Amino acid sequence: MTMDFSKKEDREGYLQAKLDDLLDGINASYGQSLLDELMVRLETTIDDFNKEVDDLMDVLKKSSDEKEALMQKIKSGDLQGSAQPPSETDASDSPSEEKVLSEWEKRLEGMS
Repeated sequence: MTMDFSKKEDREGYLQAKLDDLLDGINASYGQSLLDELMVRLETTIDDFNKEVDDLMDVLKKSSDEKEALMQKIKSGDLQGSAQPPSETDASDSPSEEKVLSEWEKRLEGMS
């Protein structure tokens, strides 16, 4: 007998049959309530998992769309200033940047 796991009813029936087999040794008065609680928890877990996967796919889709838009901007040359290095006049306007650059230059000189 083949199971069609794409249908919710078939999945539930399969789980019900397997769990019934597992619960045969448990007292009849507790078996059904345990099974009912287990089924509720399984459904909640599956719903949570599906929601998390949907959220993840939405984030991936958004990220992919942003990367595609950026690639189109790069290809068309529409990136204005964001990909260009700062000019020397920009670096000299800020004393802290000049200090960082001079320290970097000293480290580079010390390496050679």
